Amino acid sequence: MRKITGWLLAAGLLLTGCTKDGETIILPTPGEEQPATTPLVTVIYDPDGLGDRSYNDLIYKGVEEAAKKYGVRTLQLAPENKEQGLAYLETMFSQIENFNDTVRRLFVTPSIVYDAYIRANNKRLEANPYTDLLFMETTTPLDGKGSTFYIDYYGAMYMSGCMVHYAATDLVSLLLANPYTQTVQEAGDGFQAGFNDTSPLNASNPLLLDVRYLSDDPTGGFKIADSTATRIFNEERHFISGKNVNNVTLVPVCGGAMHAFFRAAKSIVSSYKYVGIDGDMTADKDYCIFSTLKRIDKVMVDYIGMWLNGTMPKHQTLGLADGATDVIVGNYTYAYSIIGGLWDNVLNMDSLRQVAIRKEGERYEK
Repeated sequence: MRKITGWLLAAGLLLTGCTKDGETIILPTPGEEQPATTPLVTVIYDPDGLGDRSYNDLIYKGVEEAAKKYGVRTLQLAPENKEQGLAYLETMFSQIENFNDTVRRLFVTPSIVYDAYIRANNKRLEANPYTDLLFMETTTPLDGKGSTFYIDYYGAMYMSGCMVHYAATDLVSLLLANPYTQTVQEAGDGFQAGFNDTSPLNASNPLLLDVRYLSDDPTGGFKIADSTATRIFNEERHFISGKNVNNVTLVPVCGGAMHAFFRAAKSIVSSYKYVGIDGDMTADKDYCIFSTLKRIDKVMVDYIGMWLNGTMPKHQTLGLADGATDVIVGNYTYAYSIIGGLWDNVLNMDSLRQVAIRKEGERYEK
């Protein structure tokens, strides 16, 4: 996707809308046509978030699927930094206050870095009955116009923490972006709870878990250099009393930074596996043992449909019980590795899922 940059360009885009052809944003030529009356969905992403092959890219996929399903126009903006994202938002709010047409517009902001601005300005949209706002992911509803939702990752990560005992041998390295982002912290808590609630398969040589934060910055850890990933991976290999551990299983809850770890691990002579995070990565059959899914693409399709028919809820929390998250095992892993045989005889996936749903519900009082 071509990034749209610059405050003035953003102003023109938000005013006129656009159409989209494949991966190219096409701007209307002045004088050739009037702005379309088709409903428009505009997304303003996390700074430099698109291209992570993870959470943000799944949102992009879901919005485009919704466009095909419902026949809406889309405009997906990828700011290079927070300041540019805030400029897009201010342009949006300023223009909405002056629109006098009846075009339906939904603005979507999937980044917590815009939280303060959204909460201070969302009431400016109330004068326009044809405009709405979807702010995600937050557990705190908006005071005023706009809907919010939160995808609870605790249950799916609890399942993953249990299941990793059946697929890893020496060390599990849980790599968390930072200790401040709520979704990351709860994912880490769920994984550790599932790991600790599962009895070791080999009591004399139990599987070890190391938890590492990649950044002390409240929004950091989602992008790292390959050299940093290589250093961290080598440190994990020497985690056990300075012993060189080849069998390291990575659980990277760190957005696009996960791919730096995959590249680093493949460049080092060692045996490693990983748990896929957010998307289905089981096609990487030699390395991905299973994937923990956050089906944000499906949620986006559902929400845009609810917006169009006027049923978008003020706030809701979605999770394992709703199908917004899950864990899947690739056919190759199940058929040809030890994990498949163990699950057949020891671990019932349906039963584990129900336990995880209960744990998730107890934690969040669902």
